[in-house]
Amino acid sequence: MQKLTPLTVAAALAAGVSAQGQISDNFEVDSSANYTIVDESNAASGDGTPDSTAAFAFDYVSAGIPLAPNSSAGDVGGLRLAVNETANDAGAADHIAAFNNTAIVSPYFTLSVDIYMGVEAGAGGSTEMAHIGVAGNTSDFLSIFTPIVDNGHFMSMTGEGGSSSDYRHSEPGSPAVPSGNADYLNSDNTTNATGDTYQALFPSPPYDFAGSPGNSWTTLTIVNNGNSLTYSLDGTPIIRTSFDGSAGDLVSLGYTDPFSSVGPHFVIYDNLTVTDVPEPATAALLGLGGLAMLRRRSA
Repeated sequence: MQKLTPLTVAAALAAGVSAQGQISDNFEVDSSANYTIVDESNAASGDGTPDSTAAFAFDYVSAGIPLAPNSSAGDVGGLRLAVNETANDAGAADHIAAFNNTAIVSPYFTLSVDIYMGVEAGAGGSTEMAHIGVAGNTSDFLSIFTPIVDNGHFMSMTGEGGSSSDYRHSEPGSPAVPSGNADYLNSDNTTNATGDTYQALFPSPPYDFAGSPGNSWTTLTIVNNGNSLTYSLDGTPIIRTSFDGSAGDLVSLGYTDPFSSVGPHFVIYDNLTVTDVPEPATAALLGLGGLAMLRRRSA
């Protein structure tokens, strides 16, 4: 029988209070049944005419895109979203969002997702925006430009730094939090890709667009510690905002063209996970209980 030591007890405690997965989707198979698609046709802010596509289990490797950072060899599928590809809705902005149908009710969780924003330099219809959100609902899509949508907490980003609002976030009651707000964690509190934090994350070279992740993978994490949300790209915090858990309870992956021009750009999402973690007080109590057990066994 294995001898109990402080190290083995600590390991057991870590397993006992370890994170519990709520959502895990590597998009290797068609998981569309687990999502609700909201676009111009059915959103409260929609114009009734969608011009967007959602392709689940899209083989992006065959399309010439490298493997996502959290994928295993042979995993080639992702969720591809595109808007304003065909001018079906001429003269209008276009939006789409995929809401995962699993409700996230825990006040402590971590979301992780790999993101690839495909940008064709010089092509029309650029400056499209990826949106990733929590605490939302399926009544509307996500947008920080007109129409500005108040739907949970979400952040948006461009792939090529073509906007003064390349990194923006929205929260209930304060949609489209503006540049200059202290939530933006760079020296100027700017939302522009020229900010020092963004430039350090995505320098050019090797990135195609200084300060932006276009044509490269980046991993977004959203950490909810019970009273705040921290958005990080590749481990670097870029946005931190308060969170009271009073909004909805759905995770969303979205894409927007705030302009009317048609273009070949897109976003691919892969390896979406949402993991519950124990409340700090709960973890501390479990730890104390385990130490007490160790003392009794050692006595």
